Amino acid sequence: MSKTLAFLKKEFIEMLPPTIFFFAVFAIVLFARSLMGVADQFSMTTTSGVVIGALVVGKSVLIADALPLFRWFREPRLILNVLWRFLLYLLIVLMFQILEELIPLLSKYDGLAAAAFHLGDEVHWPRFWATHLIFAVFLIHYTFMTALIDVIGSDRFRGVFFSHRAGSR
Repeated sequence: MSKTLAFLKKEFIEMLPPTIFFFAVFAIVLFARSLMGVADQFSMTTTSGVVIGALVVGKSVLIADALPLFRWFREPRLILNVLWRFLLYLLIVLMFQILEELIPLLSKYDGLAAAAFHLGDEVHWPRFWATHLIFAVFLIHYTFMTALIDVIGSDRFRGVFFSHRAGSR
């Protein structure tokens, strides 16, 4: 039983940083969409969607990072690793965004083929690409910071960013 609790605690602690980060990202995207006139107001449904989305993405990021595909560029040039992971994350986000647009169309049209056929006409593309751009900006920050933490270590990262340093004003 204690092995199970230790495993769950380890998983929870590993999942916490990306979940908090993506919670903030989803909240910003929701706010931006409301400013664009897509969402009229914040509701319990959209707020719970932000929480659920952050939990799903937080765990998905950890699973994706464990895949061999994400570790192709583990070499001294850190920029290759950051750009490769950023590109893969961005493609995953693009797939999820398309699914988010496609799912409501499934009930409107009969079947997946018809919904996919009408996807180009039904999607508000400026909003779609604006949302994708917001995700891209945050994803490049996320991949850069996680790569930096991998190199310098989480203890040193916390010390540099969150401790009181002597000589600072």
